[in-house]
Amino acid sequence: MNPLRNRSLLFVLGITFLFGCHKDDDVTGPHTILTLQVDAGYTLDTEDNWIFATDDNGEVLDVKPYAGGETVTLVSDKAGDKINVTFFVHHEAASKSSTFSTYAHISSGTVLHFIKPKAASHESLPGTATFMISNFNYLLSSVEFSNGDSYGASTTITSSEMDSEVSYYGIPSDFLLSGYRAGVPVFNWAKGVKDGDVIKRDFQADFVAFPHQRKLDFEGTNSATLFGATANANFLVLNTYQLAGTAYATDQPVIGYIDDFVSYDLIVTNTKANGSVMYLNNGAIDLSFTMPTFAFSLNNNSLQNLSFNLSEDYTYYYSGWAYTQDSENIRWNVTAPTGVTLKGLSIPQEIATKYSQIDVSKFKHSSINFTKIVEGASYPAGMPGVTTTSDDKTQKLYTYSPKL
Repeated sequence: MNPLRNRSLLFVLGITFLFGCHKDDDVTGPHTILTLQVDAGYTLDTEDNWIFATDDNGEVLDVKPYAGGETVTLVSDKAGDKINVTFFVHHEAASKSSTFSTYAHISSGTVLHFIKPKAASHESLPGTATFMISNFNYLLSSVEFSNGDSYGASTTITSSEMDSEVSYYGIPSDFLLSGYRAGVPVFNWAKGVKDGDVIKRDFQADFVAFPHQRKLDFEGTNSATLFGATANANFLVLNTYQLAGTAYATDQPVIGYIDDFVSYDLIVTNTKANGSVMYLNNGAIDLSFTMPTFAFSLNNNSLQNLSFNLSEDYTYYYSGWAYTQDSENIRWNVTAPTGVTLKGLSIPQEIATKYSQIDVSKFKHSSINFTKIVEGASYPAGMPGVTTTSDDKTQKLYTYSPKL
């Protein structure tokens, strides 16, 4: 065999091997690690807005200001697969504020989009209606109004009647009247209410009990609110705070729902001496939930070296630090998934120079809570600008909030 031919073949094979081992998705040199698109017309509540990324050691990878109608990109040649993303906003007003909001362990290359809300699909016209509810005893009962829009009420209560002058938007409106009678949730509908209407109801005869009920018999103090959604409106269905001031005020109220809505938003809070647990159920409603307990200890509460123990599994945690400087409220909030703690938060030079009053060493720990997602989109679905692709129509989660 020709030796020269052999050497040529080996050279070709070597070059082929080198190029064959190169991956198309290997990234070298500066590259985009995050994109933020802000729609024109999107309302930013603060005058000065920044976004920056850091690595696990706190090194700033890139920082940019942003405004409505802009698309900004953060670029770095040092980023790994995961980055920490921080929004910084400053409000210059009578009550000055500066806030850092950090989201840890975000995939490099993430695209965030601040979407301008759609305009209302219908014109909401104002009107006034009078509701007269007889056989009503305010010491034993309560009633809330809800029409899926906005309203205000001026109410007069006698020993046996409640009269309310209701100013509202959305003519005509369907009004849900809901409340408690002898500790049991009850309701009545007033459909197609027009401007100038007078609606008369007998609280004992016309209001019926919720068809689905359960008692919040968990140890501790329990409260709940429930909203129901139709195709184009959200109604307040139940609020256990309505029992306050009545003879049926209790730490273990009865809740329930009615079959008039396509989805629901239920929030139940259980409070004990060591803190609270909140249960959230959005979408298809399920009253068979349990209420877990937890144990918590805080080993180190500093911004740079947070350390804790929690007895329960969780999906992500949120922790806040704050202080006041010359009447300016300065805050730093961190959200991170389980197993991730940030040990080196730092302020980009561009922001530190512009706002020299911010001193990281002055932050004092103010709050911490832990969220366990049982069903539905997971972390970082709550991050501003994240577009979820989950098809889940129901979300269930628990949030543990220790008392500090």
